[in-house]
Amino acid sequence: MEELASLKALGTWVTVPLPKGCRALPVKWVYKIKRGTNGDIERFKARLVAKGFMQREGVDFEEVFAPTSSMDSLRLPLSIVALDDLELHQLDVKTAFLYGELKETVYVDQPPGFVSGSDKCRLLRSLYGLRQAPRAWHTKLKTELTQLGFLPTSADAALFARYGKEGAVYVLLHVDDLLMAADTEAQLAEVKAALASAFEVKDLGVATRYLNVEIVRDRAARTLKLSQQSYAVELLGQFGMSEGKPRLLPMAPGVQLTRVGEGDEGLGPEEASHYRSLVGGLMYLANGTRPDLAQSVGVLARHMQKPSAEHLGAAKGVLRYLAGTKEKGLMYGAVPYKLEGYCDADYASDLDTRRSTTGYVFVMGGGAICWQSKLQQTVALSTVEAEYMAASAATRQALWLQKLLDVFEFEPSPMPIFGNNQGAQALVRNPIIQQRSKHIDVLHHFVRERAERGEVKFAYVETARMLADALTKPVPQQKLVFCREGMGVI
Repeated sequence: MEELASLKALGTWVTVPLPKGCRALPVKWVYKIKRGTNGDIERFKARLVAKGFMQREGVDFEEVFAPTSSMDSLRLPLSIVALDDLELHQLDVKTAFLYGELKETVYVDQPPGFVSGSDKCRLLRSLYGLRQAPRAWHTKLKTELTQLGFLPTSADAALFARYGKEGAVYVLLHVDDLLMAADTEAQLAEVKAALASAFEVKDLGVATRYLNVEIVRDRAARTLKLSQQSYAVELLGQFGMSEGKPRLLPMAPGVQLTRVGEGDEGLGPEEASHYRSLVGGLMYLANGTRPDLAQSVGVLARHMQKPSAEHLGAAKGVLRYLAGTKEKGLMYGAVPYKLEGYCDADYASDLDTRRSTTGYVFVMGGGAICWQSKLQQTVALSTVEAEYMAASAATRQALWLQKLLDVFEFEPSPMPIFGNNQGAQALVRNPIIQQRSKHIDVLHHFVRERAERGEVKFAYVETARMLADALTKPVPQQKLVFCREGMGVI
């Protein structure tokens, strides 16, 4: 009844006879339990959702893209929030999609349980489930923010900034969740009041949980920790590993998983679905606050199509590692401003394709802000080539990070990137043309151009101090602990 009242108050539709030749989309009620930061039930929620999968492109919708913030765009601002001791608040827009204004003519059935007569509902505003609903909502919110003096940034279209005499205010969007940072609470209060006049909002006050990520601050020490402990506990319980015996490594050194052979049987349909669900759950952790899981989860994700019992055993091994480290997360503010990157590669590590694995991590304020563990797109013919391709990937990320730092008014300076291969370092500094390097794709040579421009600065670091080592292959416990702590996973 509460949801229906919101729909009517916003004038979401008008009830009309269905025109000849038109069809109405079915709708359904979706129920959800909303939980607080401590996991307790806050309220029960019902939402009316249109079955948008039945829409026809060009008839019921046109453009559907709507930007949302990435985890990289979340972590770097939060490291700055910790170091500069900024105010950090959160705002939630109630029934956000209902504020979006539809350009297309769309009809839907009347809500189940509230049907009166044979008329249909012609939508005036977007409804959850419609293909164009996220875009319509983002357009509406962007218009309101623009009127308040905010502009979307070039680094991330979901990150808005406003600069003024009192200081800058930043707003990060993820659909209907708004994370706001500023020097003073007064600046945030002014933005909140303006948004509350345009939308029905819920002021969540100081941010403690965003996108299922817990935010714990120590204002006196100027530190901020991001963790997904409650999600990790839930994941362990879901797969029956709450009481599992912890282990020290997510994947033992030397483990090399391969595809299931043509004549071999993989897991049955139910177990295969179980495996995919497990890897998907681990992936959310690996992409969010646990770079120490990135390499092992990346390897497991290569076998989603046809997993075997060996793959499932390896996935459960990662869960056992998680059981012993579920409280760990990224800590920022432990050291002053210092943004630096590390890139590495494991040559021909994939036995099925003989492609190498790229690993890089960028650290700021003592914690990792972005990382990657990924198979390279082509086969490298030497270790130098594999490392050079890793340097190319790290450079692309560094250039984006510099754009993001511009938003926070950092002075431009060469981004330091450390590698542990002397041959690759030489190839970056000099246009060496020889039998072993002349075939390298031109797209990777832009790293040399960017280094010559002074946008990035490559330097050598010995393998013992290479933080990205744990992103390319399974490493021994001592090296894992070094990499984990160096990436701020505490």
